[in-house]
Amino acid sequence: MAVPATVRKKITQEKELRVLFLNDLGFQYGAGVAQRRQMQSFLLLGHEVMGICWRKGLESEIPIFPRDASGVWYGIRELTGLHANEGHSKEGIISALVREVREYRPDVVIAGNLHGADWPLEVFLSLRDLDILIVAYMHDCYLITGRCCYPGDCRKYLDGCDHTCPTYDEHPALSPSEIHDAWALRRTIFSGSQGVSLATNSQWSLNLAQKAMPGLRHGEVVYLGLDEQLFKPIDRPLARRLLGIPEDQFVVLAGAVNVGDHRKGWHVLKEAVSYLGNEAYFLVFGENSLKLRSVHGVGLLRDNRKMPILYSAADIFVATSLEEAFGQTIIEASSCCLPVVAFSVGGFPEIVRSGENAFLIDKVSAKGLADAIRFLMKNPKRCETLGRSGRRMVSEEFSLKRQGERWMEYLKKAASL
Repeated sequence: MAVPATVRKKITQEKELRVLFLNDLGFQYGAGVAQRRQMQSFLLLGHEVMGICWRKGLESEIPIFPRDASGVWYGIRELTGLHANEGHSKEGIISALVREVREYRPDVVIAGNLHGADWPLEVFLSLRDLDILIVAYMHDCYLITGRCCYPGDCRKYLDGCDHTCPTYDEHPALSPSEIHDAWALRRTIFSGSQGVSLATNSQWSLNLAQKAMPGLRHGEVVYLGLDEQLFKPIDRPLARRLLGIPEDQFVVLAGAVNVGDHRKGWHVLKEAVSYLGNEAYFLVFGENSLKLRSVHGVGLLRDNRKMPILYSAADIFVATSLEEAFGQTIIEASSCCLPVVAFSVGGFPEIVRSGENAFLIDKVSAKGLADAIRFLMKNPKRCETLGRSGRRMVSEEFSLKRQGERWMEYLKKAASL
């Protein structure tokens, strides 16, 4: 896909850009939090930023400007009525989205998840006809499969997803008869000389994309970042008093957007909790955490500014996902000086570094998880060292500033193709 000369010149000369982010659920949930942080990086670098989404959520009311940002924020526009359930055809949705994008006159459009709104991916084919640079950001595997966000053990996405999809009725559901065409569409969007540029959140994700789409025109990793001035440790006894949890126990923090999701591995953590008994106190955040026994659940905290209290109250953070592209909770924990324990799956090894900020477990095992927790419980100095190192890792590699620099490196490469 040829990038207009005016946009190429702006990018290569590091001029101020008009950047439009497009997604389904605004700043909600993992992908929404990631998009918010990407916007903050562009604002920090002095660019003009706007968002378009289907539903904004409560999170849109939280101030977005990071400290020392010099950019211009035009807000996020919500298109709640733009959905097939409201009587809109696929063509009508695409036409409306293109019209909205054209009105903003962006230099760059970065599109994240769209499936929550059931917005058709064909919109990429229409957007690439505009005089702008289009980038698709791969938060999970949805852009390389026929419909699923994570394929698990299924390998059909490599050769052709079709009507035999074993999870066709799971979110995001799709009629079996439509799955192969959806799989083929993604190859049309991202492959060949007119292919849309793809950015991924990890090398693991990029490797999958390159295997799944041998004709991929352009793909690069743009790691996520966070505001390390927000995610930093506070006084632990104070954090525990605020949460009403014991001040004299070893506290293990765990959580996800939805801990009831099998992929997040709660069943493994539950078994590890039973192994440890009363040796540790478990604090868990996320949807369905209030329903869990033997742990202190706090539900889903939709205001990200409150999360550092949870991290600061704990001694360690455990990530039990069985499949994960990146893991924002890991860099959040590390930024708050919290040692991490996680399984060696997906993109985790890129940010869960044994001996640096974490204890990485090679094999998914409840006993292995319990043993790792016990090891750190008995080695407080080791915990302290891992925590300090994790904070340093985030500051050097996963800050908003570093994320913004990576985006500009990516855009320069995309503009030169």
